[in-house]
Order: sequence, then C-alpha cells, then structure tokens
Amino acid sequence: MQIICPKCEFMQDVPDEKIPPKAEKATCPKCGEKFQFRSVSQQDFTIEKPVEQEEEHFRENSPVSDELSQKDKDDDSIWSRLENMGNGQEDAPKTEQAKGSGYEVPWETLEESGFFPGFIETVKRAMLAPSAFFYKMPLKGFVMPLAFFLMISVIQALATFIWNMAGIFPTAAQHDAGGLGMGVMGLGSFFIVIVYPIFMGIWLFIASGITHLFLTLFQAGKSGFEGTFRATAYGSAPMILGLLPFLGPLVGAVWSLGVTIIGYKQIHETSFLKVIVAMITPLIIIMVLATLLF
Repeated sequence: MQIICPKCEFMQDVPDEKIPPKAEKATCPKCGEKFQFRSVSQQDFTIEKPVEQEEEHFRENSPVSDELSQKDKDDDSIWSRLENMGNGQEDAPKTEQAKGSGYEVPWETLEESGFFPGFIETVKRAMLAPSAFFYKMPLKGFVMPLAFFLMISVIQALATFIWNMAGIFPTAAQHDAGGLGMGVMGLGSFFIVIVYPIFMGIWLFIASGITHLFLTLFQAGKSGFEGTFRATAYGSAPMILGLLPFLGPLVGAVWSLGVTIIGYKQIHETSFLKVIVAMITPLIIIMVLATLLF
C-alpha cells in the first residue's frame, strides 16, 4: 500500500502483509502529522496500532510487556520495523534491497495507472516531492525515461510554437503573411513532432553522458550511467510549465535544474556539493577554452 502524509506529502510504500488488519492511523516521521491512512495513498510514515481508548506510539527501543500474547509481540515487532523505515529516511544510505523495493514510477506502470494519469502523476511527484521520488526510484531501463523526456520536450515545443503563431511572441505570425503563416505552421508542426524529438533524444544521451563522466570523476556516480540518465530525464518534468506564456519556460527551466540536482543527489547517494561541482566543472572548462581560442 502506498501511503502519503496529507500535510507534507512524504511517501512510503508499505507491503500490505506488514500492516495488521486493525491498523487505521499513521504518524508522519517528518512533520508529526497524525492521519487516517486507510483511505490515503503514497509516502513515508510511522504506522500506529489502534488502541480501544487511546493511540500508542511504538518507538524503536520501546519495551514490550511480558504479558502480551505472542500475536501482540509479533505485531509490535512489525510496528518497530515500520517505524524505523521512516527515521532518517533522506540521510540514511540506501541498500540494494531498498533500491529494488521502492515504489514504482507511475509513468512506468501505465497498465495500472493509465497513460495520461500516469504521466500527470509522474510530473506531479517529480516537481513537488523530488527527494522522495528519486530516492525510491528503481533502475529499470532507459526506454520509459526517454519517452517521458520526449513527451515533455514536444509539449513544451508545441506550446511555444502555438504561442508564437498566435502572436504572443514576435514571430512571422505578426507579419502580414496569412497564407504563409499556415504553411509555416504545418512545417513547424512536422518539425516539432518528427524531427525535434530525434535531436532531443540525442541531446539527452550526450548531456547525461557528459554529466555522468564528471560525476564519476568526483566519485558521485554510484548508480551508474542509468541513474544519471533517469535523473536527467525525469528532472525535465517542470519544463511542462512551458505551456504558460512569458515566464513559464523560464520558471520551468530553473525548477527543472533544481529537481535534476536533487535527482542526482538521491539516486547516486551523494552530496549536493559533489553534484553541483560536477555540473559546473564542464561549464568552466568550456569558458576557459572559449577564452583561449577567441
């Protein structure tokens, strides 16, 4: 069961078999919010065992009474394990088992979530809860991250093109060329839908490769090229703001940079400092080479 804190949106995927039948409430370890979790989905929290008159918090080192039945003792151990899952979530190192048991990316489970709901939910999680989104992300190949990135790129490009043709931005549509404008629109649409994704796909692999090279040099590429590729691809989610004219593309670009940095940090289990240095270094090298050449 995926459970989410309604206050801070911290997520955790808790196996159904580990939740006792009578469990009804949870306490978020990040914000302390107490909520009914049976009707809520997604995020990381502490499950509480309901008591007839009051709720009892089970701590990691809390003693268990000798008078408890064997069933109660088993339930207590389950609560302790669930509680430990939430303590120090973001700072604790991931194990290989944790990587494999993370909750799925909705975009990569379209048979369950549906195409558009899966796409929208993935964009939402990447933009609003990137730390949890990338921390639990399983490494399951390149195809779906690439498809997600191309979807975002095409949507942004089409939105910009439509705004241009509508005269919101200075383009040929603002000049007296009605028939020519329709021709330009047809040619532009063909370019965006057919040619543009090819260039963007190539760019994604090149950009991810260069970034991963420097992440590796600074010992910050623990999860391999696939981890860097997935962080770069899903980090583009905020670029969906390109649907909005004027400030949309700029805000989306800045937001996307921040999400991508968090993605590198979480997927590779490294520090923000190493990630930022690895991303800035190639820019510095390019500036130095340009200065020497020109």
